Order: sequence, then structure tokens, then C-alpha cells
Amino acid sequence: MGKRRYRSNIEIIANMLEIAKVGSRKTRIMYLCNLSFDLLQKYLQQLQTLGLIDVTNGASGDRVYNITPKGQEFLGDFYELKRHDELAFRKRQSLLSTLRESPEANSTTARRA
Repeated sequence: MGKRRYRSNIEIIANMLEIAKVGSRKTRIMYLCNLSFDLLQKYLQQLQTLGLIDVTNGASGDRVYNITPKGQEFLGDFYELKRHDELAFRKRQSLLSTLRESPEANSTTARRA
């Protein structure tokens, strides 16, 4: 069994906004984001208050949640941050790999120069 990884609030919100791009009901957001109903309510309220999503009435009268332009901007910033984070992680791994090289390899390289 793998190590359990917890999502940050920002990751949960980005996931909810991604789902709301196509206009989604509460149930769809709840299941696709793997949230309890109570957490879903909390996040939906927060996203509405911040102006990241809006609510409209669907054809059958149910509430549909849609991403707003401000929510689109948030999502773009999230993906940009994620790219930078991945780049920083790869750079860090590269630096650590350099530090782990054997002393013999470093001394051989130094003598050749």
C-alpha cells in the first residue's frame, strides 16, 4: 500500500474550479473531488464569496456551479506555480545527485583539469 498524500487547500480548490469549467452540480463536484458533503459546502461557500465561481439555475431547476473569469485566472496561476514547483524539485534532485557523486570521481576530474 502506498504512502497517503494529503492535498492542500489550493489543490482542492483548483480541482473544484477545473470541474466547474463545464458547469457542474454539487454532487458531481463532490464525487470528482472526493470530498465529504460538509467540506464541499465549506469550499463552495468560500469560492462564491471570493468570486471564483458563480451559481446559475440549470434547465431542470437545479443549481449549476460555473467558474468565473477570476476563477480562470486563479487556475492559470495555480498551474504556473505547479510548473515552477516541479522545475525547482528537478533542480534540487540534480544538485543532490551532484553532491552524492563519489569522491574518486571528483578527484579524477580535478586532476585532469
